[in-house]
Amino acid sequence: MSPASRRAEGHSTSGAARSWAGDPPLREAARERLLEAAARCIARDGMAGAGIAAVAHEAGVSRPTVYRYFEDHQALVEATLFHAGRGLALRIEEQLHRFATPAEKAVEAVCFVLKEIPRDPVLGAMWSATWLDASAVAGITRHTAVAWARHAVKDLVESAGWHADQADEAVEVMLRMLLSLLAAPEPRRSEPALRAFLMRRLVPALGLPNPTRTSRSSPR
Repeated sequence: MSPASRRAEGHSTSGAARSWAGDPPLREAARERLLEAAARCIARDGMAGAGIAAVAHEAGVSRPTVYRYFEDHQALVEATLFHAGRGLALRIEEQLHRFATPAEKAVEAVCFVLKEIPRDPVLGAMWSATWLDASAVAGITRHTAVAWARHAVKDLVESAGWHADQADEAVEVMLRMLLSLLAAPEPRRSEPALRAFLMRRLVPALGLPNPTRTSRSSPR
């Protein structure tokens, strides 16, 4: 990259040399490296490892370099959440294809995410009941979160026939239900009981017809 290109990306030549060992990547590649470093820190040390200084050290850059790409610690954490959630979104999409009705797809989406989050070292740490706080509650219904979830459940959106505003509202309801179950898991239900609960309570809230079978959904 030429010195002029580096300046166009918001780096000085001397700052880039200190931050990226003299070879600063393009902006999106730099963000990706920092998010990968943040994910490693969280997987290894939990949310305590997600500080700006720790991520900078893990990535081999300075703290000011991290602030070039993320406004503050909260912005870094939220971006890392979406970074870690890309694979989950693909798995949700694949899973929903196995179910027939919109109601079953909605119930499966929530149940599947509740099972998958604890299995992921990054998402599990970020969405543990002990870490969830006001900032997490505020962040889960922001436009970026709704857009991510809407893409993940696009099979549900299509099968339900929702237009854009309906889809956004329905996804918001699902995210709020998911947050509630993560933050306040008691009473703990068996999987069949959880599915029946969601069929009774979540499905009507989404305006979906309730199929005659309210027990465990059956794959096609």
